[in-house]
Parts: sequence; C-alpha cells; structure tokens
Amino acid sequence: MPLRYTSPSDCAGPLDIIERARRYLAKMPPAISGQHGHDQTFAVACTLVQGFGLSVAEAAPLFAEYNARCSPPWSEHDLAHKLTDADRAAPPTEGRGHLARSTGPASPRPHASSVSTIATPSTPIPGATQFETFLRACFEPADVLSIAPGTLHPESERAIPEHGGVNTLSRDAWLERAASRGGIARVFTSRHGLFIRINPVRSGADGTDEDVTTLRHVLVESDAIPKAEQERQLRASGLPIAALIDSAGNSVHAWVRVDAKTREEYHVRREKVWSALPGFQIDKANKNPSRFSRCPGGLRGEGVQRLLAVNLGSPSFADWEATHEDARDIIAASTFCAEDEPDPPQLIEGILFRGAKMIIAGPSKSRKTWNLTDLAISVSLGRPWCGFTTRASAVLYVNLEIARFSYRKRIRFVCAGRGFTPSDLARFHVWNRRGKDNEISQLAARLRRQAARVGADLIIIDPIYKTYGDREENSNTEMAQVLNELEKLAQDTSAAVLIAAHFPKGNLTGRDAIDRVAGASVFGRDPDALLIMTPHEQPDAFTVSPILRDLPPQPEFVIQWTAQHFERIAADPKSIQGRDKPAHEKAGGSYLIGSHRALFSNMPPVTYDRADPHGCEVVTHIAQKLAEAGKDSSKALAAFHYMRKSDRGIIVFDSNLKKWRGCDHVVA
Repeated sequence: MPLRYTSPSDCAGPLDIIERARRYLAKMPPAISGQHGHDQTFAVACTLVQGFGLSVAEAAPLFAEYNARCSPPWSEHDLAHKLTDADRAAPPTEGRGHLARSTGPASPRPHASSVSTIATPSTPIPGATQFETFLRACFEPADVLSIAPGTLHPESERAIPEHGGVNTLSRDAWLERAASRGGIARVFTSRHGLFIRINPVRSGADGTDEDVTTLRHVLVESDAIPKAEQERQLRASGLPIAALIDSAGNSVHAWVRVDAKTREEYHVRREKVWSALPGFQIDKANKNPSRFSRCPGGLRGEGVQRLLAVNLGSPSFADWEATHEDARDIIAASTFCAEDEPDPPQLIEGILFRGAKMIIAGPSKSRKTWNLTDLAISVSLGRPWCGFTTRASAVLYVNLEIARFSYRKRIRFVCAGRGFTPSDLARFHVWNRRGKDNEISQLAARLRRQAARVGADLIIIDPIYKTYGDREENSNTEMAQVLNELEKLAQDTSAAVLIAAHFPKGNLTGRDAIDRVAGASVFGRDPDALLIMTPHEQPDAFTVSPILRDLPPQPEFVIQWTAQHFERIAADPKSIQGRDKPAHEKAGGSYLIGSHRALFSNMPPVTYDRADPHGCEVVTHIAQKLAEAGKDSSKALAAFHYMRKSDRGIIVFDSNLKKWRGCDHVVA
C-alpha cells in the first residue's frame, strides 16, 4: 500500500511577510472551546511573533482575523495577553523569524502542532529513502535520535539493540550520514535489525526514561496475532499513527502520537491508546517512552524493515480522543433507556455522590478550610457532617496553601472538637503541595495516579485558585478549562471532586445564592452540587444554600462555628447579614447583636472551662444575662466566642486573673 502524503501548497511567487503570515494562518485550524483551544490559539500567537518575527502590534490585526474563526471568539484582552506571552517566550530552535526567512511555501503541518517543523512529505522526493521519509515524519530537525544496530543476546539468541545506541546525532545529521553512505543499511551493516528509540533523547544519553526530551510517541506492537491482521486493525483504528513499520518479523510497529506534557500524562494517554485496541493483544513491555522500535531501512536476516505508512488516522491525539469518545458514547435512546444502571453511592447523603463535582463557596476568612477538613474527616470515618449522614470512604485532601506543620495541627484540633482520634484516620490521605507547581492540567495528571494508588472516593483540592496558572479568574473561557479538567478527573477516577470558592467583597444579599461566587459565572453553573455559605445574623454562623443538579432539592439551613468545628443550629436561614429587614423585625428582633456591648462590657471576671464549656462560669453568666434581657439563652456559648474576638472589643482575657472580664470592668 502506498504511503499517504499531503499535497504541497501553491505558491504564486514572492510575497511580503504580512501576506505570507496571513496565508499561513488561513491554513491553521480555529480554536474550539473544550478542544485545547487555549493551546491552539497560543500556537498561532507564537507562529506570528516567533515564527514570522512580527511585533505584537504587527501581529494584532492578523490575530484578530484568525480570532473571527474561533468558537467562541476570544476577547481583545485575551488576544493581547497571548501575543504578549508569545513575545516573551523562548525563541524556537530555528531562531525568531525562521518562517519569514524560509523560501519555500509557508504551510503548517496538518497532523501536529501548528508551529511544528516535523515535515509531512508532499510528493515522494526523488531518490528519497524510507529512512528519510520516516525521520522527517516523526522528528524535528534538532531532535537527537538514539539508533542502535541489532546484536544477538548471548543466551537467547534473540536480536536486541547493541548497548544503548548512538545518542549524539540530530535528525538532520543522521539524514546526512545515511545519504553520504548510500543508505542507512550501509551505515550499520548488521543483519540482526536496526533499532531506534520512539522519542528524542538528550545528547550522550544513557537510554533511560529520564533522557527522553519530548514525550511524543507511544509504541504499539503485538506478536500474538497474524501480521496482516495487525496492520488491518491499526489502519482501521483511527489512532494518530505517525509511522507504521513492518518489523521484517512477526509484528507491525505503530508509533502513535500522544504529545504528552508530563510523564504522568504520557502513561494516561498510553493506557487510552492501548485500551482502544482490545483484540490486539498488545506487548505491554513497550510501556516506556525510551523504548526501542524497529527502524525502517534496517536489514533483518534476508528481509528489510519497511515503512508501511506515515500520518494515518486522526491528525492529533486530542482529535482522536474526542472522536473515539464520541463514537463510544453515542447510543440509541431505546437502548439507553432499556439499560439498568445503579445510582452511584452517595458520600454525603442528599448532597454529593461519587463522580460528581462540588463547590463550597463563602466569603473570605469564613473557615472554609476548617469546614473542608471537618468534612474530609467525617467522610473518611462515616460520621455525620453538618447534620448530613456520610458514607465511610477514602478521601484524598490536596493541601496547596497551609504549611505542613500548621495543617497537621488543624486536623488534630478538629478531631479533638469532634471527639475523634487521629490514629483512626487511615482513610484520610493528605497530599501537601504548598510551594510546588500546581497548574491544573499537570496537577490533574498526577492526581489520577495518586487517587488510584489510595483508592480515593473523594478528592478535595484547597484552594482551587492555586491551580489557575496564568489564567484569569474572571474569564469564563479560562475558568471553564479548569472546571473541565476537574470533570475529566472525576470521570477518570470515579471519585467526587470538591473545591472551595470565595465571594467578592461587598453586600451580596441582593444577589441570588448561585450568583454570589466570585469570578467567572461558570463557577455557579458548572458543579453538580453547590453549597453557598452566606453570613448569618447570629455570630459565627452561616446560612447554607444547597443548589443541586441530580439529587432532590434540599432546604437552606444554618451552621455555626462552635470553637472547633461547624454544627447545624436551629435558626432562620433567611436572617442573613445585610438584608433589608421588614419594619416589625427592626422594631423587636429576638436576637440583636448590638445589645452585647451594653450587657457584657462590664462583666466581672469569670472562668472558661474547655472541658465543660456549657457549664462553665462565663457561659452560665452570659446565659443568665441573655435570659434577663429576653434573649435566647441557648446561644450563650456562641455569644461568648463572638465577643471574645479582639476586633469586637467587648470582653477580654485577663492574663493576671486567668479569667475573662468585660473590657470596661475595673479590677479592684
């Protein structure tokens, strides 16, 4: 079967740089939301600024023309931001302006990144070898390749690569050497085959995974089914196959392009590729990015290792993944409705199920991390949380902000308040990542492996803003990227994913609960469960408004901080701070915060007993005074914790007496 090639672009003659750049961009695919649109748009910006050497001002009109084809179009601010970042980026290997200096037709490679210099042959080059076609299809000019002749294993007589290979020459240097010798078979005369690593390596590499410089390809190989059937399945798979090679033995080697950014992402993508070929009986020894494969043009016994095709299937891994998932997920409604599928288990009854996304949102300094920690402990133990029943489950808490020593103290503190023992928290796993690179796409790739390792049913990421990278919190497009990563994380791990979000400043009581979250509006619309914590009129209390997508509605309720954790209390959820009260409430409310100073600023010295908070002197005194004033005496402990704060200026701790007293009380 002939190689698949791409026709060259027509070139009408010399063009100015701006027009050449315009024509180049016309052939680049538009950015589409949810399909790595950010990466595609940034690649276009780099093409203009780095590839053609344009200034930001010169590139802006062309970038705007390209933006008109994007879905949805980017804002002017986003476009300017991307051009600026492209201008600051490190120049490509070929140097800034390399596309402008090129005398050939400017045309992006259709099967790779738009700024890639890996070539797709137009028409068969006269005298070109399969070795050259193969190298130009799979490697960049400056990539260092690892090539090794075959030798026989001293025990098994099986052909293996000789030592670690020659790891010092670039792609173009290998092409020059092969051409000068009359072909690669004359560079290495071994008839035990010729081997090449599937990914470029650093110069002088030892052949380990750490030497790989670009995680570009995954190797698919099988000796278990007939070779003709291997080729048929690979061609029909739709996988983004950069090269298909006849090993001159029992197998066909497929180099599948995955373009992974991290080692973790490489392993995830490799598993997806392998799972797409269920009947192929893949040799799973080929799991490493530094793996050797057969190289076209090498001699193997009386045969020759041959290149069967380049650039088969989808143009990229992302395109294949979307197409593959679409084909798998589309099902007739009659079949869909006839299927029986159990509901996923609920980790927090009536609120959160496995595989869902949840956000807890509240104002700054509303103890969200304390609440999340209490939730994590409760779920790991199967104990109630804020009045809800929980299912004992494995929890992975990703701590991105609190210092290790401090978060350890918080866990102990909450356990003490709830009557739990830290030694019982075997299902509560903490991953401390303060000060590390936590950009969401990289973190999510790592989380997939860590969640699988601990068997996590619930993943908590706190705080989420640490994962934004250079994304703008107010951009729906960029925040949708973050939330889409969380959705894929939940889908891939089958775990619920929980994050915390914050409120903007100001009085938000005039907004619907769903609109109180700061930043892009997608935060209020995307999650399956949203718990909005709005400050209540009672001290250290919050009205919680549950907004649920897939579970029955839950009524609003009130929680209050009780020294070491939140508890649900019997209070009116509508009594939130800042709301405009009806006249009858203003005249005779049952719990007026402003009366505390009058009642307790002259309080005599009394003791507080942590072992018996409700029965200690200070709480008993406060309860008595509240009752005398016609107030709710059951709120005495909460009132104490409210008034003890230094910014209230109502009661203070006398270090000499070791007692609490009113701020205006004079000690004799």
